[in-house]
Amino acid sequence: METPPPWRVLEFYSGIGGMRYSLASSGVRAEVVEAFDINDVANDVYEHNFGHRPCQGNIQTLTAGDLDKYKAHAWLLSPPCQPYTRQGLQKHSADARAFSFIKILNLMQNMSFPPQMLFVENVVGFEVSDTHDQLLAVLSTLSFNTQEFILSPLQFGVPYSRPRYFCLAKQESMCFPNPSVNDKLLRTPTCLTLNTTRTQNSYDQNEDDLEVVCNPIRNFLEAQSIGDKESSAIISDCKYS
Repeated sequence: METPPPWRVLEFYSGIGGMRYSLASSGVRAEVVEAFDINDVANDVYEHNFGHRPCQGNIQTLTAGDLDKYKAHAWLLSPPCQPYTRQGLQKHSADARAFSFIKILNLMQNMSFPPQMLFVENVVGFEVSDTHDQLLAVLSTLSFNTQEFILSPLQFGVPYSRPRYFCLAKQESMCFPNPSVNDKLLRTPTCLTLNTTRTQNSYDQNEDDLEVVCNPIRNFLEAQSIGDKESSAIISDCKYS
C-alpha cells in the first residue's frame, strides 16, 4: 500500500517553535510548509531551531489567496493571549491584539482550500470571550466538529501548573476517536494527571480516581554547560508553579 503524503501544516504565531516541536513529538506524518510570526527575535530562534525563518509581517495583511496557495490540511494557531488574561483589561475582540486572529477566521470563509483541521491554544479566559464565540461560529458555518479542553501540563507528567485552553476542530467528514465529546468544553482537574494503571475513561473519573504523576524537573532541563554538582544544586532549588 502506498504511503499517503504527510499533512501540510501552517503554523500561525509560531514564536520559537513550540507547536512545531509538539507536532514532531506527536508522531503524526506532517510537514510545516510555512510559519508566521511578527517578532524578529522569536524568528531568529525559530530559524536556529528548524533551519527555516518564518514569514515575518503582520498577519492582517494576508489574503485568502495567500493562504490558498499552501493547500494546507491543518493549521496550528496560538494567537496573542493578552486580550483574554484574567489580569488584563479583558477587552477580548476589541483589543487590537485580537484583530489578526479575527482576520484569519474571516479569511477561512473565503478560501477555496480551507484547512480540514485546526488546533488553537490560548489562556484560560479565552473560552468565555466573544472571540471564542466568533471562532465557534465560523467553524460551525464551515461544518467543523470541535472538542475543547482546559488542560494543565501536570496532567501529562510535566511539573508545571499552567492550565490552558485548547480547541481541536475537524471537518465533519473526518471523525474524532471519541465523538461523544464533540462540541463540548471539558474541564478536567488542573492539578492532577491520570493514574496510568487505570483503564477507565478519563472523562468519567473523579478526583479521587486521579493522582499526581510528574517527572522530576531535571528530566526537562539541559545542563551541558555547567558541572554536575552545580546543576544538581540548581535543579533541587527549582519549584513548579
